[in-house]
Amino acid sequence: WISERGGKITRLNPATGAKNTVITISEVEATGEGGLLGMVLHPNFSTTPQVFVTYNYDGGSGYREKVVRYTYNGTTLVNPFTVIDNIGASDIHNGSRLVISPDLKLYVSTGDAANPATAQNVSSRNGKILRLNLDGSVPADNPVAGNPYWSWGHRNPQGLVFANNKLYSSEHGPSNDDEINIIEKGRNYGWLNVQGFCDQTGEQGFCQTNNVKEPLKAWTPTIATCGLDYYNHDLIPQWKNSLLLATLKNMRLY
Repeated sequence: WISERGGKITRLNPATGAKNTVITISEVEATGEGGLLGMVLHPNFSTTPQVFVTYNYDGGSGYREKVVRYTYNGTTLVNPFTVIDNIGASDIHNGSRLVISPDLKLYVSTGDAANPATAQNVSSRNGKILRLNLDGSVPADNPVAGNPYWSWGHRNPQGLVFANNKLYSSEHGPSNDDEINIIEKGRNYGWLNVQGFCDQTGEQGFCQTNNVKEPLKAWTPTIATCGLDYYNHDLIPQWKNSLLLATLKNMRLY
């Protein structure tokens, strides 16, 4: 399954190379970095053929973002159901990666949408990793009752993957400190007050006061961390049990 920023979703047969478009979502507005940005299939797709997508659109009151669940009928995607809406969007920093955990919770990464203050505001849906049930309801064990946020203090996370019961994310820094993080319940990841590790004099007090979780790794100069996956197969033994990170600079895979 392949999603394109302009709103097209395609199925590719890897054996033959044949591609067929299953839907073009007309509501998608691809502005700047925005558009159709994230997609995940239900883990039990053969019996529950659901496809979750996140995209930007113009709802009449400005540029926004939402997650929509479709059902695949064997030919096209039907029965759109809005899982969550009213997420702020911009021409930059829309985040928008989706992953479903083994216990069937949907995690959604959101960027600060060019408004860094939202990352430290738990009432905002931006600058967060959100956690939802697949029907859009908020799980009872989220950090705050009725609030979809799972972690906060994010700038623009564009990679999200579960591996060995841990949730990893990759996140764009500004001109410094791109990050790989392990996402934990209720933790603050520092943005805008902290960039990378808590290693600057002005950051350390904030980190202690706000229980900031430091990254596993940070890059300066930045590498433009993007898509993230986990490899646990035998075909390339040197890669087994590794995170694979795609970047937007220098066409590299780490």
